[in-house]
Amino acid sequence: MISRAVPRIVHLPTGTGGHPLGLSRAERELGFESDVIDFTPSYISYGADRTFDLDGRSVASRALIRSRFLATAIRKYDVFHFNGGAPTMALRTPWGVFNDLPLLKRLGKTVVVTWQGCDVRPKSACPHCERPTCVAQDRWREADARAMRKHADRRVFLNPDLRRYLPDADFLPYASVDPLALTPSAAPDREEVVVAHAPTNRGAKGTSHVVAAVERLRGEGLAVRLDLIEGVSNAEALMRIANSDVLVDQLHIGWYGGVAVEAMSLGRPVVAYIDEADNPFGSRLPIVRAEPATLYAALRSLIADRSQRAVLGVDGRAFAVKEHDPRSIVRRYYGGVIPFPDEG
Repeated sequence: MISRAVPRIVHLPTGTGGHPLGLSRAERELGFESDVIDFTPSYISYGADRTFDLDGRSVASRALIRSRFLATAIRKYDVFHFNGGAPTMALRTPWGVFNDLPLLKRLGKTVVVTWQGCDVRPKSACPHCERPTCVAQDRWREADARAMRKHADRRVFLNPDLRRYLPDADFLPYASVDPLALTPSAAPDREEVVVAHAPTNRGAKGTSHVVAAVERLRGEGLAVRLDLIEGVSNAEALMRIANSDVLVDQLHIGWYGGVAVEAMSLGRPVVAYIDEADNPFGSRLPIVRAEPATLYAALRSLIADRSQRAVLGVDGRAFAVKEHDPRSIVRRYYGGVIPFPDEG
């Protein structure tokens, strides 16, 4: 039961993909008190209000740090929004997974959980990913999700295919990017076409196919260059996307990622594999469809037609503003779950 007129929201335990920060800043605009806590900070630097670097610490030390934070957070916050499908603390045993959500519910807290992709998608559905940590987590995904779902007041997933594993949850678009905070611009006036690709996981994103397609085009004498954006901050990635002509996102998963929203917001056309069976937007989604076998042809068409790229850029920007506005997504998250400051 929320006693304060304006609920205090905390996002934890990760800032994966910038989605927690995007939500939190929109929540603040709408009048909430909202913070982001990140126990897994990375080089991408999406930002958080407080970070805990647990690398190199023992299991006992990590647990102590998390439990101390949890004790403080229970006194301070009313809404606990778990991103990445993960709790503050968890104990995995042969008899099941135990976490802090039952305690929070007994204390009258509102619990929201967001799954973002491979935090619940099994390895069998993503055979191209060979990231060791991802593979190691596979045996626990179903049990982890079951433990989180049981005590959540609101369950959300960001990739449409996740409905197969979360039948009692709802799809919502990414809130990691505020399109209104990014200024679209015309592509640079030059002969060379720059294709941007920003993989966080080369296998899952199909990076080898992107490299091969661009090399084939270059071999045919086309003025095209691949900008492979890796290991840099989000701020630098945005600058390089703005300097590109086309962004290729992922070619295996069946949906687009947050980087595609960034590119669309900047007015850059996006190429990705979209599984139409799971596509909630249908033909309104202004992304050029391509799979590994068709990427070369899709890029060749875009490289040859500057006007097509310009039209796709305008359409993509309009789509991002309409569907990925973090403020409207916040209202969809919490409407009917917690009171809003402007409701009375």
